[in-house]
Amino acid sequence: MDELLDLQVPHVIRISPDSQSIVYSTTLTFEHKTGEHPVSTLWLAETGKPQSSRPLTSGLFNDREPRWSPDGNHVAFVSDRAKAGESAAIYVLSVSETEPEAVTPTVNERGIERFEWSPDGKSIAYISADEKTEAQQRRETEKDDAQVWGEDWEYGRLRVVHVSTKEVLTLVERDAHVVDLAWSEDGVQIAFSEVKDTEFEAPVVNGTTISILDMSTKKVKALCHYGNKVTHLTWSGDSLFFIAAAREHKNGSSYMAHTVKVGNAGVPDGSIVSKKYAYGEENCALALSKAGPGEIVAYLQNGMEDQLRMLNGRTLFSKKRKIDAWHAAFTHDSDELVLAIAQSSVNLPAEVYSTTASGGAMVQLSQHGQAFAGRQFGSCRFLTCPTKDGKYQLECPFLIPSTAPTNADGTPKEALPTVVLIHGGPYNRHTESFDGLYFMWAPYILSAGYAILLADYRGSSGRGDHWASYGHHVGEHDYNDVVSQTQAAIERGWIDKQHLAVGGYSQGGYLSYLASTRNGRHGHGWHFQAAIPGAGMTDGDTMCLTSDAGVFESEICGDAPWRLAKGDTSNRQMSAIWEFAGAIKDGVLIPPMLILHGADDRRVPLEQAVAMRRALADAGKPYEYVIYPREGHIMKERKHLVDMGERIVRFLDKHIGPRIK
Repeated sequence: MDELLDLQVPHVIRISPDSQSIVYSTTLTFEHKTGEHPVSTLWLAETGKPQSSRPLTSGLFNDREPRWSPDGNHVAFVSDRAKAGESAAIYVLSVSETEPEAVTPTVNERGIERFEWSPDGKSIAYISADEKTEAQQRRETEKDDAQVWGEDWEYGRLRVVHVSTKEVLTLVERDAHVVDLAWSEDGVQIAFSEVKDTEFEAPVVNGTTISILDMSTKKVKALCHYGNKVTHLTWSGDSLFFIAAAREHKNGSSYMAHTVKVGNAGVPDGSIVSKKYAYGEENCALALSKAGPGEIVAYLQNGMEDQLRMLNGRTLFSKKRKIDAWHAAFTHDSDELVLAIAQSSVNLPAEVYSTTASGGAMVQLSQHGQAFAGRQFGSCRFLTCPTKDGKYQLECPFLIPSTAPTNADGTPKEALPTVVLIHGGPYNRHTESFDGLYFMWAPYILSAGYAILLADYRGSSGRGDHWASYGHHVGEHDYNDVVSQTQAAIERGWIDKQHLAVGGYSQGGYLSYLASTRNGRHGHGWHFQAAIPGAGMTDGDTMCLTSDAGVFESEICGDAPWRLAKGDTSNRQMSAIWEFAGAIKDGVLIPPMLILHGADDRRVPLEQAVAMRRALADAGKPYEYVIYPREGHIMKERKHLVDMGERIVRFLDKHIGPRIK
């Protein structure tokens, strides 16, 4: 497990303006920490030159988010190198030098959330919150720091720093939270988006406003308002493009590219609306990047394929493998499009490759997985089967350990002890990758000799808005889809139904709980012998009341408790804790559970795990209940991740072993 957690995972990639070089950052998986603070390294590689990647920074600090200067002579990045874990500044590094220079104050502790070079390379626009005032610091020291809702929000401010003089000017300073920015191509204007406050739910509750700032007058004009989260603001010609939900006021929706004309800025509020532009009906657009003047590339999930496409629809790259990071840029002297892509497979950790959209070879630039060179973890087959109601075809990866004998077509020769791993979200999905779920669970479980079915289900991403809309009310179609895929693999002889476990994280943890309280009720004659719910929900109503994503939870559960009549228990229909008593009464074989949860989880508060632990104890059912101190929803501490992985394999050995050897 330690070796897996040592892997450097490419995180952000940028191609130089002349397309000859690539700079990128790496972190440990899910940016976990080996010490007190997370670290990140910058790397430099030559386009098209195998194994040319070399470290640009030491890896001792959190050097992240690299951006080339327009002339290609410098790289700007964010770092905490002035005081690890406590500072944040923008640094500029000449590619011919070894020491970067800070251009924003190094004493600042507030994070820098977003930054971009101006087109002329003289300035950098960025977003950061104001530093704590002396009065705020004094109140914290004296513990006279009552938190009043609506006061002391850490609003993101839009600022600009002149690179040579290091003079910082705050451009937007009002009671709203700036979250994204984009320069106009001539550098005369900056588009920015803002939400009402800093709470996670703010974009969903109140929507996002996009405005235009004139750099000469510093005046701001509202452009449009979208009633949901807006990301990847990108300026092209006289239009802005962004990623947002296909349905403005719904979370259970696919994501797609939208556009709005910039020339409409300043018209009466509410009279200008953005338009749906591309994708999101049959697939999902999740990111945008400028590839050149007037040219934008989108990252899509299209079924099990990860794709890069032009906004006009031209496919640049497509493969049934996860794209971990990417960038695209046109060369100056031709219409050739250079692609830089970080990808992995079941046996190959994520590496950075360069290629061309015209079909050039994939050239591996990095060697981050060198420690695993020649090692085989397993193989990937894609399983297809109909849904229970026969309306759709499901597809998901099935991972076969390298120790298992296979047929000529790559399918297993014998039924295998298997873990059904379920992704979070629900708006997410699996495809082939090295880290098939989270926290390196998949390669570790594979190496231990267990097969893995990476279940996918309705409500996930990759198949458009109608598919995503099934995430509005969870606990029926998603659960049935997991059962259908498991049953199909059993019928094909891939899964040994006598040696079968279910597990997952977040929404996958929820479905693992639900599969446990419904264990065997599907009528197929098999049940799970073990369950591993990580950071999972057990009761929808209390999630609405306590989660930092309560508004979203009220949507996927059915409705908010405060909008339901006193006798309305419809939200209970998707909650495992409310099915527990009936399961015990009916003799359901509730499997031994390994419950994993972070003590400080705000997304799925710890009380969700406490509820199931109490129910299991009351019924005398076996369980392991493991709480990780200081951890939020995404685990960050190295020893906790090691413990979690090793504990999972011990649990599998005990309950569904023996392994395939």
